[in-house]
Amino acid sequence: MRKKLLLLALMVCAAVTAQTENRQIKVTENIAYRTDVGPSTVLDMAEPLFGEKSNRAAILIIHGGGWSAGSKNDLVYRSLMVDMALKGYVVCNMNYRLVQEAPMPACIEDVKSAVNWMKSNAERLGIDANRIGTYGHSAGGHLSLMAGLTAGVACAAGGAPPTEIGNPNIPWSEHPEWWPIGYIGQSETPFLVLQGGEDPIVKPNLTEDWVTKMQKAGARVDYVKVHGDHGVAFDKQLEFTRPALDAFFARHLKHEDQTASFEQMKVVEFGGNGPHKAIAVREKSLPDFVVYRPLNMDAAMIEGRPRMFETRQLPKKKLPVLVWCNGGCMDTSIGYENMLSEVASYGYVVVAIGEMQMIAQHEKDQHTPSSMVRKALDWIEEQAKTPGSPYYNKIDTDKIAAAGHSCGGAQVLANAADPRLKTYLILNAGMGKMTMADASSKSLKRLHAPILYLVGGKSDVAWQNAQMDYKAIKHVPVVLADNTQSGHGGTYEQPHGGDNARMVRAWLDWQLKGKEENKKLFIDGDLSTYDGFTMMHKNYKPRK
Repeated sequence: MRKKLLLLALMVCAAVTAQTENRQIKVTENIAYRTDVGPSTVLDMAEPLFGEKSNRAAILIIHGGGWSAGSKNDLVYRSLMVDMALKGYVVCNMNYRLVQEAPMPACIEDVKSAVNWMKSNAERLGIDANRIGTYGHSAGGHLSLMAGLTAGVACAAGGAPPTEIGNPNIPWSEHPEWWPIGYIGQSETPFLVLQGGEDPIVKPNLTEDWVTKMQKAGARVDYVKVHGDHGVAFDKQLEFTRPALDAFFARHLKHEDQTASFEQMKVVEFGGNGPHKAIAVREKSLPDFVVYRPLNMDAAMIEGRPRMFETRQLPKKKLPVLVWCNGGCMDTSIGYENMLSEVASYGYVVVAIGEMQMIAQHEKDQHTPSSMVRKALDWIEEQAKTPGSPYYNKIDTDKIAAAGHSCGGAQVLANAADPRLKTYLILNAGMGKMTMADASSKSLKRLHAPILYLVGGKSDVAWQNAQMDYKAIKHVPVVLADNTQSGHGGTYEQPHGGDNARMVRAWLDWQLKGKEENKKLFIDGDLSTYDGFTMMHKNYKPRK
């Protein structure tokens, strides 16, 4: 057994924590956690030399490599071990017998042995045997989930974890007891699964099948899906996956106030084009909605960027809100996620009606009541004033808009009288003489703020109704924009939501962020960057 003392300075970025802190850890290498099967069953251990010396939370890292390659010495795993130790965990980074040395399920047995070694030596190691979590990627992700299902750990996380062998011709598929799919509903352990949406090795559909089945069985499974291949959570897209992993372990091992309140996360189009990478989350306190928001809301609140060597604290502004209603009044925003993620990446919090779908499941779509708009408004108001919420003191509840497509536009109009709404966006929709989603032409009289109609030319089935609404509105500013060739479906499913999304953001920037230069688009009719659009407005009075 060889010991090293690593003196490592953890320099925490001042922009994140406004402080620096020196921390030391001790790394002990090649500790045998079992001695009956050969030299492969060893682990390295990193111990914090700061903070408490007993009853500490612990993490076991399990390397990947297709069960036939890889090592605890891989830089990714060593770096993770050091990083988590600097966060105050006792971290073990293990090797196990590869399949060419001992066939499956030897590697599963070795992980159980490593967990048992940590538990049986808990007092000597200064750890709490009831607060051990596991993490691995790929084959290591599979072994981590198996530890959560069979080894009695406190929590288990896996990146790109094989939950079953998709090919029935492989002999391993004949043993469901070797795979997480064989244990549906048989664990109370919390899980976190990190998955690349374009992973060619571990297919997302198999991962999602396990996640869905476990959740339906009552298991606690947080799921994070990010655009990318098999390297997601290993050496790619870490800006999304590492905060989720850190929050998961903090919540379940340190029992700290959770820094992430969501149970599922999705990253759409790599987080959007805006200055603040966006995520889509299903909040535990609002399960029938998706919240699209900047990953780092604190950074999104900062106005401007510091100049080199500038030390003054830049001003912050709370984030405005958009409540979104779907076409068909459906309970999923997946058809609009490109646009909604794009809007969020420019510093907005979007609360969208409908449960999160990782992939489109239209056969499950259901109609939603217009009262869900009020539910979204009530929720965001409550979160904005609740200490401990990730939205606390970050939301400007005086800057809220509501938008909807087609039937969703009617849902917006059904809530026109709500005083919390400061502007409305009616996309490919209009009431005309019809009644829909608790709204009718009478709803127009309840408008009390500027409203944008955005339609798709005469082929848009809502075009005529929007024209009638425009003529009928006499008492609030109204703009009618026409993307003449886009039809009823608009451009919302195009990359980043297309031109319609750009116009939605321009309207929000004007109405909620006070960017008066956008009047050139809506009032002066400067459509130089919008091919095929026309624009008209009325009832507009210049702001004092």
